[in-house]
Amino acid sequence: MFKSFNIRAYIGNIKLNKKFFLMYVFGIILPLVITDAFLFQSIYEAELGNQRSYRDNAIDAYATTLRDILEYDSDVATAIDLNKELNTFINTKYDMPYGYFNNYMFTVSSSFFATLSDINQDRIVIYSDNDTMMSGHYFHNIKEVENERWYIEFSKEDIYEAAYAYFDRAPRFPSADKDRFIYVRKMNTTKSDVKKIITIEHRRTRLPNKVKETPEDCSMYICCDDYVLYASDNTNPSIYDIKQKAKKTSYATVKDFNMYGNTFTIYAISEELTILSVIKSNVPITILLIILTLILPLLFIKFIERSITERISILGKAFGERGKEYFQPIKEISGSDEISDLMHNYNRIVEINNELTNTIYKDKLREQESDIARKNAELLALQSQINPHFLFNALESIRMHSILKGENETAEMVQRLAVMQRQNVEWHEDAVKIADEEELIDTYLQLQSYRFGDRISYNIEIDDDCKDILIPKLTLVTFVENACIHGIESKATQGWIFVRVYKTDTDLMIEVEDTGDGLEEKEAEKLQKLMNTVTIDAIKKTRHVGSLNACLRIKMMFKDRAKFMIETEKGIGTSIIISIPIELITEG
Repeated sequence: MFKSFNIRAYIGNIKLNKKFFLMYVFGIILPLVITDAFLFQSIYEAELGNQRSYRDNAIDAYATTLRDILEYDSDVATAIDLNKELNTFINTKYDMPYGYFNNYMFTVSSSFFATLSDINQDRIVIYSDNDTMMSGHYFHNIKEVENERWYIEFSKEDIYEAAYAYFDRAPRFPSADKDRFIYVRKMNTTKSDVKKIITIEHRRTRLPNKVKETPEDCSMYICCDDYVLYASDNTNPSIYDIKQKAKKTSYATVKDFNMYGNTFTIYAISEELTILSVIKSNVPITILLIILTLILPLLFIKFIERSITERISILGKAFGERGKEYFQPIKEISGSDEISDLMHNYNRIVEINNELTNTIYKDKLREQESDIARKNAELLALQSQINPHFLFNALESIRMHSILKGENETAEMVQRLAVMQRQNVEWHEDAVKIADEEELIDTYLQLQSYRFGDRISYNIEIDDDCKDILIPKLTLVTFVENACIHGIESKATQGWIFVRVYKTDTDLMIEVEDTGDGLEEKEAEKLQKLMNTVTIDAIKKTRHVGSLNACLRIKMMFKDRAKFMIETEKGIGTSIIISIPIELITEG
């Protein structure tokens, strides 16, 4: 038969330094690794979103640039079309080349479209079917381009203006390059039998010069039909290459824009983004995270571990010395935490033990040790009675609240109950500061406020010079609890609870007052007598378990010199007053 695995026993057998290591691994490293993984995933998702946003913005910027160029072309063509002298020059039928040449020189010199062409480094050409004109730099006959693709496309559609990529294998003019696009517009402002078309052919450098100020963190391509107008990577790719590249990656954005009778497609393709690339791009942050979340905590926990284990080893060695008539005190004690307090307590015990060994017989010592053991057992019994009694009332408050008001504030109530429960079960020290007890009282009364609502109000007044005084744990809150349950609970109207702690010349005074229904005079006298003469046997026979338990522990701590007094009036309220001689109090 296999024995069941007891994890608590297993952990109890692990050395303290290994426990610190396990605590560091499972309590710090694993949660931080998981958290960092989610953090980098979030950063990765954010980077993907930034990439998409950047590609969209880049495409919109390129589209705006392309549209600005074409709109400028439209404005230039409109200005040319409105030029009467230019239209007159083109519409005129010439008998002699000399007359045409004179008019040509005058028109070109007085017109502005040549200047526009020079400024933009574009070629402005006007085509007409006036056979009497001679083909030259700015003016050509339509017959020269009747077979070119852009002219066929423009003539086929009944449109006023259009923009095309340069479709021809070779440019119309040998000195021009092939990589350009063209703006075309009819000249029909002036009525004439002459057919006229304005064209503005853009050179290869026009688009790169316009978009060079646009940030390019991705590859950008401007295409028109099957022609690549612009490629930011200067690789001269074909339209097929670009489409395949965009199809194979999820880091591409493609948008179509209809401009001037044609569709321009703009591609934005980013480099592939991985978690590793995100980490590489954030190397300083990654290193800082490793230092802050792994290295520094490890060094710190090692330092804390050494501080604890070294002194525990010294203390264990001192306790483990056997076969000697006298215990040896610890000579050097460092620090001022609980372990150093334990060492000081050990030294005091050694001092007392050695004195007792020198002055009392061993059998008397054994008798006293037996008596101490019995008192400790009785104290533990008292503590075990308090825990279920106190926890029951707190849970009852939560239950009543859930029934009456639903579960809207249950989480906050449970949080406050957790504070009380933690104080309730941690009995490593029976003596606590009044300030700690004040915090527990405030938590308990806030919890009761959920149950009673506006029916309960309270005020806690503790002088500053009283807050560090030590009293038995869960004593003041027990009297406050009784004030709530036996005072406020039975009263339909609003009630108050007052807690006061102050000093007189001779005593420490503790008062817990409620404005409940109060007690009968005989009942109050009986309870006051019982509080001042309480014993363990008396607690077992009475229903006032909590308050009498607290009275007994206060009397035990202050050498039976604490006094209890009850002031009450039926229908008005009750006040519990505790007086403790100042010479018996200690501070923590």
